[in-house]
Amino acid sequence: MSEEKNGKSRQRRESCDSEVSNESVSDLIPTPPDGGWGWVIVLASFMCNVIVDGIGYAYGVLLPEFAEFFNAPRSKVSLVGSLLCGVYLLAGPIVSGLTNKFGCRKVTIVGSVIAAIGFIIGSFSPSLNVLIVSYGFLGGFGFGLIYLPSIVSVGYYFEKKRALATGIAVCGSGVGTFIFSPGNNALLAAYDWRGLLLIHSAIILQCAVCGMLMRPLEPEKKKKVRVSDKNIDRIKEEAKSGRKRCNESESSVAVVETFAKLREAKLKREKQLEDDSDIASMPSAYFVKGPPDAMSTSYNSRQMKLSFSDRGDAMSQTSTPAGPPKIMISENGSNVAMDNEVESPTSNMSLSIPDRKNSNSTNAQQEECDQKDKNNSVLPNGVFAHEVQPLIENGYTKVAVAKPKPSPSGGEGGSKLCVGSSRDVTLHKEDYKRPLYRKDIFYSGSVLNIPQYRSQPDMRSYIASITTIPGDIDQKATCWDKCTCLPKSVVDTLSEMLDISLLTNVPFLLICVGNLFAMTGFYVPFTYIVDRAVMLGIDSTRAAFLLSIIGITNTIGRVLSGFLADLKFVDSLVINNIALVISAVSLFLQPLCTTYETLIIFAAVYGLCVAAYISLTSIIICDLLGLEKLTNAFGLLTMARGIAGIYGPPVAGLVFQEYGSYDASFYMGGFMFTIGSFFHLALHLPCLKRMSKQRETEAIIAESTHV
Repeated sequence: MSEEKNGKSRQRRESCDSEVSNESVSDLIPTPPDGGWGWVIVLASFMCNVIVDGIGYAYGVLLPEFAEFFNAPRSKVSLVGSLLCGVYLLAGPIVSGLTNKFGCRKVTIVGSVIAAIGFIIGSFSPSLNVLIVSYGFLGGFGFGLIYLPSIVSVGYYFEKKRALATGIAVCGSGVGTFIFSPGNNALLAAYDWRGLLLIHSAIILQCAVCGMLMRPLEPEKKKKVRVSDKNIDRIKEEAKSGRKRCNESESSVAVVETFAKLREAKLKREKQLEDDSDIASMPSAYFVKGPPDAMSTSYNSRQMKLSFSDRGDAMSQTSTPAGPPKIMISENGSNVAMDNEVESPTSNMSLSIPDRKNSNSTNAQQEECDQKDKNNSVLPNGVFAHEVQPLIENGYTKVAVAKPKPSPSGGEGGSKLCVGSSRDVTLHKEDYKRPLYRKDIFYSGSVLNIPQYRSQPDMRSYIASITTIPGDIDQKATCWDKCTCLPKSVVDTLSEMLDISLLTNVPFLLICVGNLFAMTGFYVPFTYIVDRAVMLGIDSTRAAFLLSIIGITNTIGRVLSGFLADLKFVDSLVINNIALVISAVSLFLQPLCTTYETLIIFAAVYGLCVAAYISLTSIIICDLLGLEKLTNAFGLLTMARGIAGIYGPPVAGLVFQEYGSYDASFYMGGFMFTIGSFFHLALHLPCLKRMSKQRETEAIIAESTHV
């Protein structure tokens, strides 16, 4: 009975391995459809932006009402709205980790529920402090759980059309401001502010419906081809008839025979192993091809025995001599002598199973195998080296693979490919679908402008090359290693987005500090322009419409700046800096606007300029730092903006209390924008431009070694 059970378990294990082995790593990575259901995702993201940014940017309509009801100073009342907008930016890294673990759909639904609860509690607030906690903090965190997944989901479904799709989605911010500003004023006239918050909570719950539409993107399912021993002869004949001239190392006959011999050798080896644990640790396949110096190092060093076990081990580091065998394919036609030798009668391919006891003879014969045809880029199983090399270096197989060393003739050495067992691949099968493991997930421009895309032959290769799953080898010890209570996917995202070592990069440090100053003045018009217009004698309905003007011109500005940024001869940083300077000037001139017509002009100019400042962020980061640092830079920059967004309006309110006029508050906002502009303009200095050019050169060299 025991032998029969062992035989059945081995048969099931062999069947599972044969099925999954046909599934390559690239097949596990979802390919963006660039359309289809993606347009439904765009619609859902658009509506989420309408609700989140519409309510946040239109808070200025509520400020006079809250100040009068609670009899509180403007500085403290403004903290309610600044927390709402600042917290959802500050929570970006945390929300990113949750999105990577649970997906956009679940996070968005939970976020809408949390924000709605916060607004409901706020509607019953007996004091301003309760409103600050419920409306500001709890509502802001819920908005963060809605906002970031809505952006990530669009980037996950689109690549070539991402600029268009993202542009449509983020236009919801301006549309929401345009709708909610007069809407809030009308609802305040019909109900009090408590009824308005209850209506807002019901509207926020609609984001849960939008979240349900954010269907997870799955990889394309392919029919698994299983080759049986009975059909080998038929496949041989079909392969021979289909090719008049073929290289034996690339022929279908060689491929079929190779895998047949692999299966036969594995079965023979399994019969010799009595312990199930030994069987489980046997690798299903091991392909190696590379220069002699690189290969000899990996074979002579026990620490670099690159083999995969079915238990998911990244490397074989056992100290006992009788470890799991390696199945190797060489191209010189020689067979390694062993107790289970399998000869190939019809091809020059040879299959051998060397035991570790015979390591000396194995190393000698392996060196001979590596000397021949090392520049051949096609492997015996039909896999191209350039398709798999990025996957190895990005950590899919969790092995440390040295980059090819240049050959004496000046060219590059052969590529090195290691394919793990099927269980190691399926162990992290879900990780390949996680959105935050893609380096370009926050990129809002066209991928046609990214060097990594231009260096790849097709979209699938590009997606595979930019998808990185952090491994356990060659990882520096960080404080995040102690967070064992958190899932690995969350820790990976947090550790990448909160890596403060990026602040040592001078260009990014200038951007980060510049955003701290600019965002301090960013929310000043959104918070106080309505109250200032009312103080000038303008009725509340017309005053609220000033925010609508900012919203609609903001929408136009996002579309226009995105169009200009896609032009090859236009520098996104130049557009950003021009927008910052004009925004600063408009804030300085705002106190001179004492009529409704001049206030309209200010609102239109300001909304148009700040749109470019916000929408071009990821493109500028990618241009200056490269795609590798985009996620890290985006996380730190979002936090910096969130911090400045929290304290900016209250500081402007304190200035108002000190001088008794909003003129000084707008001057302060303009001064902050001016300082932020200087930091961004410093990026045009020749020394920093040389640093940027050097980084681009290094990126091009690095990409060329991957192909």
